[in-house]
Amino acid sequence: MEMDEREARGKDAGQARAAADLLPALSLGRALRQRRKEIGKTMRQVAQEAGLSEGFISQIERGLSTPSLISLYNLASTLETSVEAFLPQVPQRDHSMVSHAAERPGYSLDKEERVYQILQRGFPDARLNSCITHMPPGYVSELTRHEGEDFLYLIEGEMLYEIGQRQYRLSAGDTLHFPASLPHRARNIGPGEARELWVGTTRIIPDR
Repeated sequence: MEMDEREARGKDAGQARAAADLLPALSLGRALRQRRKEIGKTMRQVAQEAGLSEGFISQIERGLSTPSLISLYNLASTLETSVEAFLPQVPQRDHSMVSHAAERPGYSLDKEERVYQILQRGFPDARLNSCITHMPPGYVSELTRHEGEDFLYLIEGEMLYEIGQRQYRLSAGDTLHFPASLPHRARNIGPGEARELWVGTTRIIPDR
């Protein structure tokens, strides 16, 4: 039974990656740089407004690093556009109260990085937003912060979260709830992939 469950989880992760529409980091960086120049902002301005370092912005624009989905949201807001402008496929918006695992598309900004399964909001004007993130071994996110609250449930794996000045080690089944205005980052410290359910008040994908 335990082996069957592990095989099922591995199959689920593989399906998420196979379903992901991959956008090369270099193309993403070029798109962000083009938009920044269109509105006449410097990298320093974008970094300050998005809560990221100028060096990280430079790495993104040169295709050397990729932002997390929430950092991409911060960048899109700073660049006066929507995160959708930088996703390879527009997420569904039919506000289904049920989300079936086999029907969820995956999104990735880099084939070597995270795969996101964005869960639909169940009804218009819902306050909660959610996403399942698949993180490979050794993955380390950038330091970021944003408005609202974050609630994390670790589905699988081992993660180390840095929240403000403190660190929290989580194993499968553990949770973490914190003000997202605190600087935070995540690290996969386990030998395999980690899967995390994020629920937050930040509306990453807007309603139309």
